[in-house]
Amino acid sequence: MAINPAKAILQHGKTALFICDVQEKFAKAIFQFDRIVQNSTKLINALKIMNVPMLVSEQNPKSLGKTIPEFDISGAKGPFAKMQFSMCTPEINKELVTLCDGQRPESIILIGVETHVCVENTAVDLRRHGYEVHTVADCCSSRTQEDRLLALKRMRDIGCHITTSENVIFKIVRDASHEQFKNLLALIKTPTLYTGLAPVSKI
Repeated sequence: MAINPAKAILQHGKTALFICDVQEKFAKAIFQFDRIVQNSTKLINALKIMNVPMLVSEQNPKSLGKTIPEFDISGAKGPFAKMQFSMCTPEINKELVTLCDGQRPESIILIGVETHVCVENTAVDLRRHGYEVHTVADCCSSRTQEDRLLALKRMRDIGCHITTSENVIFKIVRDASHEQFKNLLALIKTPTLYTGLAPVSKI
Protein backbone atom coordinates (compact mmCIF):
# COMPACT_ATOMS: atom_id res chain seq x y z
CA MET A 1 0.00 0.00 0.00
CA ALA A 2 1.49 3.32 -1.10
CA ILE A 3 1.48 6.10 1.49
CA ASN A 4 1.23 9.78 0.62
CA PRO A 5 4.78 11.16 1.09
CA ALA A 6 3.34 14.18 2.89
CA LYS A 7 2.12 11.84 5.64
CA ALA A 8 5.67 10.59 6.30
CA ILE A 9 6.90 13.99 7.51
CA LEU A 10 7.66 14.52 11.19
CA GLN A 11 7.03 18.20 11.73
CA HIS A 12 8.42 19.91 14.81
CA GLY A 13 5.59 21.31 16.89
CA LYS A 14 3.14 18.76 15.52
CA THR A 15 4.85 15.57 16.70
CA ALA A 16 4.91 13.79 20.07
CA LEU A 17 6.59 10.68 21.49
CA PHE A 18 4.65 7.88 23.19
CA ILE A 19 6.74 5.64 25.48
CA CYS A 20 4.75 2.45 26.05
CA ASP A 21 5.30 0.34 29.18
CA VAL A 22 9.10 -0.01 29.29
CA GLN A 23 9.07 -1.27 32.86
CA GLU A 24 11.41 -3.01 35.25
CA LYS A 25 9.76 -6.44 35.28
CA PHE A 26 10.08 -6.78 31.50
CA ALA A 27 13.87 -6.61 31.56
CA LYS A 28 14.51 -10.37 31.63
CA ALA A 29 11.60 -11.39 29.42
CA ILE A 30 11.87 -9.16 26.34
CA PHE A 31 13.94 -10.11 23.29
CA GLN A 32 16.99 -7.82 22.93
CA PHE A 33 15.77 -5.72 25.86
CA ASP A 34 19.14 -4.10 26.64
CA ARG A 35 19.64 -3.09 23.01
CA ILE A 36 16.13 -1.74 22.75
CA VAL A 37 16.78 0.32 25.88
CA GLN A 38 20.03 1.78 24.48
CA ASN A 39 18.42 2.72 21.17
CA SER A 40 15.41 4.20 22.96
CA THR A 41 17.63 6.20 25.31
CA LYS A 42 19.41 7.70 22.31
CA LEU A 43 16.09 8.64 20.74
CA ILE A 44 14.56 10.04 23.94
CA ASN A 45 17.62 12.19 24.65
CA ALA A 46 17.66 13.53 21.09
CA LEU A 47 13.96 14.39 21.18
CA LYS A 48 14.42 16.13 24.54
CA ILE A 49 17.08 18.36 22.96
CA MET A 50 14.54 19.27 20.29
CA ASN A 51 11.74 19.80 22.85
CA VAL A 52 9.46 17.14 21.41
CA PRO A 53 6.68 16.47 23.95
CA MET A 54 6.55 13.01 25.48
CA LEU A 55 3.91 10.88 27.17
CA VAL A 56 4.62 7.74 29.21
CA SER A 57 2.41 4.80 30.18
CA GLU A 58 2.89 1.92 32.59
CA GLN A 59 0.96 -1.34 32.36
CA ASN A 60 -0.27 -2.45 35.79
CA PRO A 61 2.73 -0.89 37.58
CA LYS A 62 1.85 -2.56 40.89
CA SER A 63 2.79 -5.88 39.29
CA LEU A 64 5.22 -4.88 36.54
CA GLY A 65 7.13 -2.08 38.24
CA LYS A 66 7.93 1.46 37.19
CA THR A 67 9.45 2.82 33.99
CA ILE A 68 13.12 1.84 33.84
CA PRO A 69 15.51 4.44 35.35
CA GLU A 70 17.65 4.54 32.18
CA PHE A 71 14.97 6.71 30.54
CA ASP A 72 15.04 10.42 31.33
CA ILE A 73 11.32 11.10 31.37
CA SER A 74 11.58 14.35 33.32
CA GLY A 75 9.18 16.81 31.75
CA ALA A 76 7.11 14.06 30.14
CA LYS A 77 3.38 13.66 30.74
CA GLY A 78 2.79 10.74 33.06
CA PRO A 79 3.62 8.01 33.73
CA PHE A 80 -0.04 7.05 33.38
CA ALA A 81 -0.97 3.73 34.94
CA LYS A 82 -3.27 1.57 32.83
CA MET A 83 -4.79 -1.87 32.70
CA GLN A 84 -6.05 -1.89 29.11
CA PHE A 85 -3.41 -2.75 26.53
CA SER A 86 -3.77 0.37 24.37
CA MET A 87 -2.25 3.60 25.63
CA CYS A 88 -5.39 5.39 24.40
CA THR A 89 -7.15 5.47 27.75
CA PRO A 90 -9.60 8.30 28.52
CA GLU A 91 -6.97 9.96 30.74
CA ILE A 92 -4.26 9.81 28.07
CA ASN A 93 -6.64 10.85 25.28
CA LYS A 94 -7.47 13.97 27.27
CA GLU A 95 -3.77 14.86 27.49
CA LEU A 96 -3.10 13.95 23.87
CA VAL A 97 -5.32 16.61 22.31
CA THR A 98 -3.29 19.41 23.92
CA LEU A 99 0.15 17.75 23.96
CA CYS A 100 1.84 20.04 21.43
CA ASP A 101 1.67 23.47 23.11
CA GLY A 102 -2.05 23.16 23.62
CA GLN A 103 -2.67 21.64 20.20
CA ARG A 104 -3.40 18.13 18.95
CA PRO A 105 -0.31 16.50 17.37
CA GLU A 106 -0.50 15.22 13.82
CA SER A 107 2.12 12.49 14.27
CA ILE A 108 2.97 10.11 17.11
CA ILE A 109 6.38 8.45 17.44
CA LEU A 110 5.72 5.15 19.20
CA ILE A 111 8.23 3.03 21.14
CA GLY A 112 7.98 0.36 23.82
CA VAL A 113 6.85 -3.15 24.68
CA GLU A 114 5.36 -5.50 23.86
CA THR A 115 5.25 -4.85 20.14
CA HIS A 116 2.38 -7.27 19.48
CA VAL A 117 0.33 -6.28 22.52
CA CYS A 118 0.39 -2.76 23.95
CA VAL A 119 2.35 -1.11 21.13
CA GLU A 120 0.15 -2.59 18.39
CA ASN A 121 -3.10 -1.90 20.25
CA THR A 122 -1.97 1.70 20.72
CA ALA A 123 -1.08 2.04 17.05
CA VAL A 124 -4.49 0.71 15.99
CA ASP A 125 -6.34 3.18 18.22
CA LEU A 126 -4.17 6.11 17.13
CA ARG A 127 -4.75 5.29 13.46
CA ARG A 128 -8.50 4.99 14.09
CA HIS A 129 -8.45 8.53 15.47
CA GLY A 130 -6.55 9.96 12.52
CA TYR A 131 -2.97 10.19 13.79
CA GLU A 132 0.06 9.38 11.69
CA VAL A 133 1.95 6.70 13.64
CA HIS A 134 5.72 6.23 13.32
CA THR A 135 6.53 2.93 15.04
CA VAL A 136 10.25 2.84 15.83
CA ALA A 137 11.18 -0.77 15.14
CA ASP A 138 14.58 -0.76 16.83
CA CYS A 139 12.96 0.67 19.98
CA CYS A 140 10.16 -1.90 20.22
CA SER A 141 10.24 -5.57 21.16
CA SER A 142 8.30 -8.56 22.44
CA ARG A 143 9.15 -11.74 24.29
CA THR A 144 9.72 -13.45 20.94
CA GLN A 145 11.18 -12.13 17.70
CA GLU A 146 8.36 -13.79 15.76
CA ASP A 147 5.66 -11.83 17.58
CA ARG A 148 7.69 -8.65 17.20
CA LEU A 149 8.25 -8.93 13.45
CA LEU A 150 4.69 -9.99 12.66
CA ALA A 151 3.33 -7.09 14.72
CA LEU A 152 5.50 -4.63 12.80
CA LYS A 153 4.12 -6.06 9.55
CA ARG A 154 0.53 -5.72 10.78
CA MET A 155 1.16 -2.12 11.80
CA ARG A 156 2.60 -1.35 8.38
CA ASP A 157 -0.53 -2.90 6.83
CA ILE A 158 -2.79 -0.42 8.69
CA GLY A 159 -0.75 2.55 7.51
CA CYS A 160 1.87 3.00 10.23
CA HIS A 161 5.33 4.17 9.21
CA ILE A 162 7.82 1.52 10.36
CA THR A 163 11.03 3.37 11.05
CA THR A 164 14.23 3.44 13.11
CA SER A 165 15.50 5.67 15.90
CA GLU A 166 18.09 7.43 13.77
CA ASN A 167 15.65 7.97 10.91
CA VAL A 168 13.27 9.71 13.33
CA ILE A 169 16.03 11.97 14.65
CA PHE A 170 16.99 13.11 11.15
CA LYS A 171 13.34 13.59 10.14
CA ILE A 172 12.74 15.91 13.09
CA VAL A 173 15.95 17.92 12.71
CA ARG A 174 15.58 18.02 8.87
CA ASP A 175 18.62 20.25 8.21
CA ALA A 176 22.31 20.28 9.20
CA SER A 177 21.94 24.02 9.77
CA HIS A 178 19.35 23.42 12.49
CA GLU A 179 20.28 25.29 15.68
CA GLN A 180 20.37 22.02 17.65
CA PHE A 181 22.23 19.91 15.11
CA LYS A 182 25.64 20.30 16.78
CA ASN A 183 24.10 19.31 20.13
CA LEU A 184 22.71 16.19 18.49
CA LEU A 185 25.98 15.07 16.89
CA ALA A 186 27.28 13.16 19.93
CA LEU A 187 24.03 11.19 20.10
CA ILE A 188 23.98 10.60 16.36
CA LYS A 189 27.53 9.24 16.56
CA THR A 190 26.46 6.76 19.26
CA PRO A 191 26.00 3.47 17.38
CA THR A 192 22.47 2.21 16.99
CA LEU A 193 22.52 -1.38 18.18
CA TYR A 194 21.42 -4.22 15.92
CA THR A 195 18.23 -5.86 17.14
CA GLY A 196 17.62 -8.54 14.52
CA LEU A 197 15.30 -6.60 12.22
CA ALA A 198 17.21 -7.45 9.04
CA PRO A 199 19.66 -10.20 8.02
CA VAL A 200 23.31 -9.40 8.60
CA SER A 201 25.27 -9.38 5.35
CA LYS A 202 28.25 -11.73 5.23
CA ILE A 203 29.91 -9.78 2.41
